[in-house]
Amino acid sequence: MRISLRPFILGALAVPALSVVAAPAGAQGFPEFQEAPVTVAPGCAGTVRAEAAVAPLPNGNRGLSLALMFTAEHPDPSCSLTGTASWRNVDTGADGATDITVSSVPTPGRFETEHGYARTQADTGPGTVVITFSTNPGEVTLEV
Repeated sequence: MRISLRPFILGALAVPALSVVAAPAGAQGFPEFQEAPVTVAPGCAGTVRAEAAVAPLPNGNRGLSLALMFTAEHPDPSCSLTGTASWRNVDTGADGATDITVSSVPTPGRFETEHGYARTQADTGPGTVVITFSTNPGEVTLEV
């Protein structure tokens, strides 16, 4: 695994960000992006985590599973966060983006109950795929 430092602008602050370039598909697991503080609105703030992993899709292809976890200072049903997961297949040139909205209220039945959780999937096609989240610094590269 290769780790590099990249500058990242978060609000008005420039902060260093880790960029993780992951191992081959069989050993990738769920690379996590650096946790980031977030303020959605007054009274709606906390931290957000993001994950990306290679996963089977309903159509039988391999693609990405993309997830956001939002831990709010004061969980409230009216407090939610929307982040954009973007991906680019560097081998084929295909790209895409999808919004993920996650509530600040912990998700019942999840093994981790301190945060809200939401996920989606992306059909990227086979190849080397670079993933970024608008909510978190850095990028992850996975082999699909």
